Amino acid sequence: MSMLDTPKEIQDKQLEIILSKTPEERIKMGFDMINFAFKTVKNSIIYSNPKISKRELSIEIFKRFYSDCFSEERLNDIISKWPEDC
Repeated sequence: MSMLDTPKEIQDKQLEIILSKTPEERIKMGFDMINFAFKTVKNSIIYSNPKISKRELSIEIFKRFYSDCFSEERLNDIISKWPEDC
């Protein structure tokens, strides 16, 4: 784990706290972080475009999370097949 703005002793303390949790508590923390990231992305898109449709919001969320995982051609292909009723 490397956080450029976090001193080593703080990183060590964070790791100690995380490892003191049960596996169930750690997985819940992970899911909570994923959910927080999703809500943050969704809200930032809505803030920038308050009248966005559900479909376009869904596409924009997908692009925000996965645009660096696909070529532009593949990304456009996926989006072209996006369901109308999502």
